[in-house]
Amino acid sequence: MNLPHATSGVIVQQQDGAFFLLDTEGGEVFRVNETAARIFELCQGDTTLDGAVASLALRLGAAGQEEAIRADVQRTVTQFQELGLCEPTRSV
Repeated sequence: MNLPHATSGVIVQQQDGAFFLLDTEGGEVFRVNETAARIFELCQGDTTLDGAVASLALRLGAAGQEEAIRADVQRTVTQFQELGLCEPTRSV
């Protein structure tokens, strides 16, 4: 199953160690942690849920914690969908 695609016009920005999702069309700004920013970046391609979990586990040095990462990805993507930052059509 693929992650939902990011909504057009939403970009990730990093400033002074903080991460933001900017909705350039709606004018909203959301401050997120680094993991949420990485999850959002994975929504900008055709990444599978399994691929996202593996990528984050590798990046975080969290081998063996894939179940917790999967739950975090699913929860975060659902929040992105609720906020209109990702397409609502695919559930993770």
